[in-house]
Amino acid sequence: MANLHLKTLKCIETEDWVGHDDPKLAVNGQNILLPSMGGGQKYAIDEYHAFDGEVTITLHEADGLPGDRSDLLGSHTLTEEGSGILNFTKDGANYQLSYTLTRS
Repeated sequence: MANLHLKTLKCIETEDWVGHDDPKLAVNGQNILLPSMGGGQKYAIDEYHAFDGEVTITLHEADGLPGDRSDLLGSHTLTEEGSGILNFTKDGANYQLSYTLTRS
């Protein structure tokens, strides 16, 4: 059994050209509620997620325009214990997610 602690998400640069992003974070397909974010903003997530094996974390930017689907900003799969920062930099965005993964 493993435990993932999601600490903070920092928006360094938005994917949208104008205004804020609507980031959508998911852990093994389970969505995490996040606020709209602009460049330089940081959000304290402070959530724990238990899992077996590996965990996949994805970040999308949800476009609100009709017919426009969400943009994938990146995906990471973790298997090893440790702490760190995951970078999500696809499609012109730049986000940093801090985390700790422990196994029992």
